[in-house]
Amino acid sequence: MEGTPRRLPRPGVPGAAGGFLLVAALAGACLAPSSVSAQTPARPITGRVTDTAGAPVRGAVGVVDTGSADSVILESDGSGCFEIASPPAGTVSIRVTASGFADASLTVEAGSAGDRPLQFVLRPAPFTETVSVTATRGAPGLASPAAVSTVTSAELATSPSGALDDALRGTPGFSLFRRSSSRVANPTTQGVTLRGVSGSGASRTLVLADGVPLNDPFGSWVYWNRVPAAAIDRVEVVRGASGDLYGADALGGVIQILAFPPGRSRVRAALDGGSHGTLRGSAYAGVATSDWTFSGAGEWQGTDGVPIVAADERGPVDVPAYSRYRTGFASVTFNASAWRAGVTGSAQVERRGNGTPVQVNDTTWRQIAGSVAGPGGGGLWSVQIAAGTQTYFQTFSAVNASRTTERQTSEQRIPTSFVISSGTWARSLGRHTLLFGADARRVEATLRETRYSLAGAPLAPTETGGTEAAGALFARVSLSLSDSLSVDAGLRTDVWRTTPKDEASGVHRLTTVSPRVSAVWRASRGLATHIAFYQASRTPTLNELYRGFRVGNVVTNANPRLEPERLTGVEGGVLLGTERTSARISAFYSRLTDAVTNVTILTTPTQVLRQRQNTDTVRVAGVEAEIEARVTPSLSVSGTAVLTASHFVQSPAQPDIEGNRLPQVPRVQLGASLTWTEPRLATVVLNLRAWGAQFDDDQNMLELRPYGTVDVLVSRNLSKAWHVFGAVENLFDVEYDVGRTPVRTVGWPRSARLGVRFAFR
Repeated sequence: MEGTPRRLPRPGVPGAAGGFLLVAALAGACLAPSSVSAQTPARPITGRVTDTAGAPVRGAVGVVDTGSADSVILESDGSGCFEIASPPAGTVSIRVTASGFADASLTVEAGSAGDRPLQFVLRPAPFTETVSVTATRGAPGLASPAAVSTVTSAELATSPSGALDDALRGTPGFSLFRRSSSRVANPTTQGVTLRGVSGSGASRTLVLADGVPLNDPFGSWVYWNRVPAAAIDRVEVVRGASGDLYGADALGGVIQILAFPPGRSRVRAALDGGSHGTLRGSAYAGVATSDWTFSGAGEWQGTDGVPIVAADERGPVDVPAYSRYRTGFASVTFNASAWRAGVTGSAQVERRGNGTPVQVNDTTWRQIAGSVAGPGGGGLWSVQIAAGTQTYFQTFSAVNASRTTERQTSEQRIPTSFVISSGTWARSLGRHTLLFGADARRVEATLRETRYSLAGAPLAPTETGGTEAAGALFARVSLSLSDSLSVDAGLRTDVWRTTPKDEASGVHRLTTVSPRVSAVWRASRGLATHIAFYQASRTPTLNELYRGFRVGNVVTNANPRLEPERLTGVEGGVLLGTERTSARISAFYSRLTDAVTNVTILTTPTQVLRQRQNTDTVRVAGVEAEIEARVTPSLSVSGTAVLTASHFVQSPAQPDIEGNRLPQVPRVQLGASLTWTEPRLATVVLNLRAWGAQFDDDQNMLELRPYGTVDVLVSRNLSKAWHVFGAVENLFDVEYDVGRTPVRTVGWPRSARLGVRFAFR
C-alpha cells in the first residue's frame, strides 16, 4: 500500500539475508528513531527524499550497499520517506535515484546514523540525462538531437520571478516581443521567439500545454498564466525549427508546459503577496484510484501594477498598469490496461489596464480537450482534439505631447472560435522507430471595430476578420545505425487556406513542405555531438492579415496580402558531461525569407505609421553556451551565454532597412544562477540576467539600452509539507527600457514578495 517502502528486485544483487529488513513508514511522516521498539537490535536508519523546493519525491529508488555481497533496494513512499529497520554495523553507502533527477549519495556509520533522519535533496538531471517528450512528439524511440532545456516544478517553485515568462528568461535565446513582464504587458506583445527569429509581435515559437497549442488562435501571442503554477510538473524548451513535427509557428522551436501526470494522488498549493498590491493563490489536487484519476487546478492573481512610462517622460495621464486574472481546469482520466482516455475543461478570465485611464483590455477563454491513446497496428497511437471560444476586447487612445490629456481613438472586440485536432502512430522496428501523424485546425474570428471622432463621438462600426483552415501530414523515422550513431529524417506537408469576410481581400491558398535531417554521434557516455538541417514555414495569423493597432503614437496597419515566412537553417552542437558538470555549446545559422516585419512607411512629429510587410531575407547566426556544475552537495551553479547576429540582408522593396538589425533581438544574452540547499537551514537562489542593446523598430532609430538585473529567493521548510519563502526581483531597482513608441516605457521595478507553499505527495 502507499506509504510503505517496497523492496524491489535487482538483477545480479543477492537478497538481504544478512539482516536488512524494510519496515513500513507512516504515511506523511518519517519514523523517528524513538518510535522503534526496544527489541530492535540496532538503531534504524530513516531518511527522506525531496527536491530543491522541499517537495517529497515519491518512488525514488535507493541502493543500500555495505561493501559486501548483500545489498538492498528500497523505494521512498508518498511522503518521500524510507527506513532500514535493522542495519548492520559498519559503513553503509546509500545512493538515491529518481526519474528526472541527478543521483544523490551519502555514506554513514550505521551505529550513529539513527541520531536523526538522513536528508537527500535531488537536483534536476543534467543535460546529458534529460529526457524530453516534446522533442520527439511523445515517441521516446525517436532520436532527439535538438538543444533541449527542462525547467522542473522545483526550479519554478524556487525561482525568484513571479511569472512563468520571467522564469523562462534564463533559458538560452528566450525572449518576448518586448522585454516587459506579462504581469503588466499587453497580451499582444507576448509573442515568444527563440534564436533571434523575430520581426513582429507574432510568436515564432509554438507553445503547448500538454500537447494542446497555447498560442492565441487569432494572434499567436501567449497567455503565460493560463496554466496554474501549482499544476506545472515541468516546462520543456526545444530550440531550433521543428517544422517536420509541429509545422507552422515552430520556426524558432517549441515550448511545452506539462502538468503533473495522472495516476497519482497529490496536493500542491501556494499563496504569496507583496509589492505593488500583488497577491496570488494557486492550487492543484489529484486523486487516483486503480482505473480513474480526477484532478483540478485553479489560480487567481491581482496586481495594482506599476507605471510603465519612464519617470522622466511620465505625465498626469500615466497610471499603473494593473492586471487581474482567474484561470483553472478540471480533468478526468480513465486507464484500462494499455489504454488511456481523458477529458479536460479549462477557462480563463483576464482584465488589464495598459498604463492610462482609457487603455484597457480583457480576455475570456473557454476550452475543452479530449485524448485517447493505446496500442494498435503493432504500435502505439494517440488522438487529441480541442475546441473552444475566446473573446478579446481592447481600447486605444491618443495622448498629447505633454501627456496631460488623453482621448479614445477606437475600440476592438474580437470573438474567436477554434477546433484543433492531431493524431500520431509510432512503432519500434528493432533498433529503429517510425512515427506517422496528422494535424488539422480551423479558426474563425470576427474583428468588430468602432472608431471615435476628435470630439469623442463613436463612428459607424466596421467588421473584418476571416477563417483559417489548415491540415498536415507528417512522418519521422529514426535509424539507430550503431550504439553510437543515430540518424533521423522527417517530412511534413501543410495545406493552408484563409478566407476573409471581405472577399475582395482575396483568398489565400498554399501548400508547404518542411523537411528535417539530423544525426547524433555519442562518442562516449559523457560526449555527444549533433547536426541538423531543416526547413520550416510560418503562415501569417488572422491578426496580422486583418487587424491594425496603435501603441502610443505608433500606428501599425494590417496587410491582407501577406505571404508565409520560410526558414532554412542548420545547427550543430557538442554536449559534455561528467558526474558533477554538464556543458553544451550549439551554433546555428538561418535564412528567413519573406519575413513579416512591422515596416515604417511614414514618420511625422506626432505619429509613426507602420504596416506589416514581407521583407526579402533575414539572416540569423548565433552561438549558445550552457554550463551546470555541482560544486558541493549543497551548492550548484549554472550559466548561459547567447550571441546572436540578426540582420536584414536583402530587402529591395524596403531599401532603407537593408543591413539593419532585426527589431527586438539583442546581440548578447547572459545569465547565471547559484543555488544553495541545506534542508535543515534554507534554500537560497541567486539569479543574474543581462541583455545587450536592441532596437524597437526596423529603422534602428529607437534603441533599447543594455541592462542587467539580480533576483534572489530564500525558502525554508517549516515541516514535511509546509514551506515559507521570500523573494526580491530586480534587487538593485534597475530602470531598464522595454519599448520606444517613441515614448520610453520601462520594466518591472524592484519588488518583494512573501509566500507559503504546501506539497503533499
